[in-house]
Amino acid sequence: MPARPRGRPTIIDTDPGVDDALALMLALRAPELDVRLVSTVAGNVPLARATANAATVLDWIDPPARPLLARGHARPLRRRLRTATAVHGDDGLGGAAPLGRGPRGVPGDAVARIVALARQHAGDLLVVALGPLTNIAAAIEADRRAMRGIGRLVVMGGAIRAPGNVTAAAEFNFWVDPEAADRVLTAGLPTTLVPLDATHQIRLPRARLRDAAGRRPSGLAARVVAITRSLLDGRFRVDGMPLHDPLAVAVAIDPSLVSTERLAVRVETASTLCAGLSLADLRTGRTAAPTDVTVATGVDGERVLELLESRVLGRCARRAPTVVVVGSANTDLAVRVPHLPVPGETVHGASLETGFGGKGANQALAASAAGAPTAFLARLGSDERGDAYRAHLGRSGVEAITPGPGRGRAPPTGAALIVVGPDGANQIAVAPGANAALSPRDCRLLTGRLGPGRVLVTQLEVPLPTVEAALRLARAAGATTILNPAPAAPLPAAIAPLVDILVPNEVEAAALTGLGVADPREAAAAAEALVGRGFRQVAVTLGARGVVWSDGVRTRRIPGHAVAAVDTTGAGDTFVGELAAALAAGLALAQALARANAAAALAVTRPGAQVRVGRAAVDRLLAAGPGNRPTRARTRRHGAQGGDD
Repeated sequence: MPARPRGRPTIIDTDPGVDDALALMLALRAPELDVRLVSTVAGNVPLARATANAATVLDWIDPPARPLLARGHARPLRRRLRTATAVHGDDGLGGAAPLGRGPRGVPGDAVARIVALARQHAGDLLVVALGPLTNIAAAIEADRRAMRGIGRLVVMGGAIRAPGNVTAAAEFNFWVDPEAADRVLTAGLPTTLVPLDATHQIRLPRARLRDAAGRRPSGLAARVVAITRSLLDGRFRVDGMPLHDPLAVAVAIDPSLVSTERLAVRVETASTLCAGLSLADLRTGRTAAPTDVTVATGVDGERVLELLESRVLGRCARRAPTVVVVGSANTDLAVRVPHLPVPGETVHGASLETGFGGKGANQALAASAAGAPTAFLARLGSDERGDAYRAHLGRSGVEAITPGPGRGRAPPTGAALIVVGPDGANQIAVAPGANAALSPRDCRLLTGRLGPGRVLVTQLEVPLPTVEAALRLARAAGATTILNPAPAAPLPAAIAPLVDILVPNEVEAAALTGLGVADPREAAAAAEALVGRGFRQVAVTLGARGVVWSDGVRTRRIPGHAVAAVDTTGAGDTFVGELAAALAAGLALAQALARANAAAALAVTRPGAQVRVGRAAVDRLLAAGPGNRPTRARTRRHGAQGGDD
């Protein structure tokens, strides 16, 4: 298994436990998560055994960057410890754990290390709590401000509308330490709760485990078979084993796997009969409170099982991204009108259409649709539009790297207001929102994702210092860099040496050079002028007239394709995404530009900013059209209808 790229800084707080062990395996095999700390807590088994089991799983995985293992609390805040060895076995791993005294030299300062990582990483930090919340409550007590500033806490625990699994009222983790659970859920941390309501919707049947592991399972799959055997042969023989803790880790990897609602949740601590009960305020019309938590309610069970199978039961983790996009994500609000309005004019159009856009996201999805494993760094708001966008990226197969809001108030997700005329031409106004908060510091999340053979793409809908930081990081790592200077804005001289391929359209090329760019001949002059300013390659997109590019030695043109335009929104982004994917696949620049030109032409035949063109459609258009052969820019024109920004 190749070394995985560095993902989001993550803490796993756990009490292994069979399903905890599966969850820890999944976390350590996920390139989206950079597990820095595994902290143990007493719960399913006593603390010493939980620590030994966590060390055993770490040995089984042997990750390229081994996280620190630290012991936490050996008993609940106010109660005696009650374990679940009757379920998980005396060793906690179904009788499959190596017995002995356990690992030596494991520090007992888990709470201090949790707080230290919260201070260090702030809104980038992800904490996944799989056991009783004793350690997390203690960390909040130690530094509430630092803990409230983390990016996300994912908690497996509680039962909202479902019955408990240890008493009629309570789920095990909350029943073991209800005081800790109540403190954590009312502390105001950005929390996602994964209760029994969700976890009981996803089970691992014995037959599916056998099929996934195969006749000759890998070493890790064989371990999974061993530790789950007693449960799958026993109490879960008929329906399969609930994947409580693996679902929490899966949600940390991909929040779109579950549907959610915002609720105020308290945990009963005073009652003997109902200790550990999760009481959610389900009244309609209730005013939202800062301590409300996001509660998982529905589950895409098939996708969760596929994730577990692909990451743990044989196949390696997903391929590292070959295209990395740094940029913007917007909610698009579009209306079609009989003609574009002039200043002061009101034009009545059709119904309002809501979709996903933003140049960065458009380009990331175009690269992914072209077959390139793609990662996308962007800021999204902590609002419904941001949650919807995260889910959309997950469904689209793009690895979303979305930094948390940090200590300040999170701005809303960006929005674009689009007016589309009858010929597909458009007018666009953008409210940047969270896009304006993407910082140079956020680019550090790309460490490990860039290197020779990979391609970085960025644009100008995020702050220019962030664009420059991303380009410098990619240049230092040996990646190919593409800058789409849109929307048009002046570029400092320091940017040019960092860019391998500059991709402006006519408007942007004219703004950068001061030259007129009304036809391919003028576009060639603009491209040559930009090369003279230090850009290595410049490709000027001309919509219906194709693309002109220059490297200072030669200047060439690829004509457009004859298509019926419906909506030009995002066609330029399709061009950039397809270009990046083609270069990442090893194509020469001329071939890559031809594919990008064809993809952009296909994009204008469909409405919306994010059109999944597909490789087969591009291949067919290249085979049929005249736009597959580069020609001298100054000697040939082609008036076909093509893509534009």
